[in-house]
Amino acid sequence: MKYLISNYGTNIAVGLMDKETAEEDINLSHNFHNTYVNNNYYNGVLSFRSLAQFYRFLLNKEYLTSWQPNKTFREVLSRAKKKVQITLDKEVKYANFMPQIYQHEIARQHQYKVHEFVSPNKDDEE
Repeated sequence: MKYLISNYGTNIAVGLMDKETAEEDINLSHNFHNTYVNNNYYNGVLSFRSLAQFYRFLLNKEYLTSWQPNKTFREVLSRAKKKVQITLDKEVKYANFMPQIYQHEIARQHQYKVHEFVSPNKDDEE
């Protein structure tokens, strides 16, 4: 599995699971769609506006890797579409991981509660 997809507000978050391709995916998604990456989880988490934008990212990526100078645009695009479909079928999993991460972060922040300030001169307050 290379990609883990989650809802994230009005966007979607795509967790990058494959360490070897994560840096390439981060750079390509930023160059194609100006996406934001969070490097704190998995091998990075990309933020896309929609599933369609993520699919377009995959199509652009496959088109670049499938390009051959002796093939027409249509031939290369057709091959890229087939590869994207295989990727979606075999290497993408849908899991709502972002709410879990958010809940974990909230729980972690509550461990460090700020204690009430107690004046060292308690008699001065009376």
